[in-house]
Amino acid sequence: MSIKNAVIIFTLVIVLILAAGCTQSAQVPAGQQQTAPAPNITMIVPFEPIPVESMNGINIAYELEFLGAGNMTFKPEKVEVIDAATGTVLYTPNASVLAKTSYPASVPSPTVSELQNGTGKLSNPRISIWFVVSPNAVPDRLTHRVTLNRTAQGLPPLVITGGNVTVRKDLSPVVVGSPVKGPGWAIMETTAPMVHHVTSQITMSGVTRVPQRYAQDYIYLDPATGTAFTGDGTIARDYFGFGKELYAVGNGTVMFVHDGEKDIEITTEKPPVNVATAAGNNVVIDLGNGKYACYAHMVNGSVRVKVGDNVTEGQVIGLMGNTGNTDAPHLHFQVVTGRPSFLGAEGYPIVYRSFNVTGRFDEDTISEISFDTPIPQVNRLMENDVVITFP
Repeated sequence: MSIKNAVIIFTLVIVLILAAGCTQSAQVPAGQQQTAPAPNITMIVPFEPIPVESMNGINIAYELEFLGAGNMTFKPEKVEVIDAATGTVLYTPNASVLAKTSYPASVPSPTVSELQNGTGKLSNPRISIWFVVSPNAVPDRLTHRVTLNRTAQGLPPLVITGGNVTVRKDLSPVVVGSPVKGPGWAIMETTAPMVHHVTSQITMSGVTRVPQRYAQDYIYLDPATGTAFTGDGTIARDYFGFGKELYAVGNGTVMFVHDGEKDIEITTEKPPVNVATAAGNNVVIDLGNGKYACYAHMVNGSVRVKVGDNVTEGQVIGLMGNTGNTDAPHLHFQVVTGRPSFLGAEGYPIVYRSFNVTGRFDEDTISEISFDTPIPQVNRLMENDVVITFP
């Protein structure tokens, strides 16, 4: 046998031995379940939480984002928010909350155009977090333990730890005046983990944000009757709030105005909306320090300011209406940071300088259940489903 042939035969023997060894190592002993390698998932907090006070305590709100989840089925079965200093579990959403605040990556994935121009589709899975602590118990740092259910893959649960984040006690909410005046204002979709403002993840310019995280919806109730409308509620102009004046919440400069969207006269006949029309007729005001006040759904043709105008707190800027992505006449109000964009900026916490809580708003009857005595509030965010009076 030549040396050349011997080398070839030896090489083939080695390859066969290695192949046999690989085959043997992949075999699963009898009685044991085959498992796949755990995916290398990283958990991050894209926007650090800023504590904001309401009647019930200090609200802490943010999102967990999961990188590297790939094509695995994203089904969280348990989330634990942990005080990093003490190891104490501060918050665990129940199954109902978790189901409504967990969002898998979109299939198919958002296109490059969608990610740039605006979409609700997600490139990575996310979970929204909103919990309340007492004023003397705000943690300095948080970490997380998330258990993912992998039953669909025939695998045991996967526990991920991480999402280490600093609670930004060094930052403060923006203090604002009132966007409306007087009694009878029902406050909706705020300070709760499952409201649509908190759960709306918007990607624009390639970045996923929650621009409406700290937003409120204002519905006007007739102080005499505590009701929102006459008739059956299908005619927009039958709402007592239609055409109510809206006010600048602080001194600032008008950065954006959109007018000309048609009023939705019949509340049950909402036309299709997109990123450009979702806010309807709207105004964005620069309050300074990179914070912007946003007003949405104004009456067609009612906007009284233009880009570049300097406004003062209490100045009328337009009228409350029913335009854009809305089911009934109301004011949508929010503050964002970073850029003057209704959907392309990050939601920033706000507190209102002064208001009184006069009752509870019943969403089933669309009416107020009055308190015997108003509850004064100073430099606080409103709770969900309260009725308030502004100075």
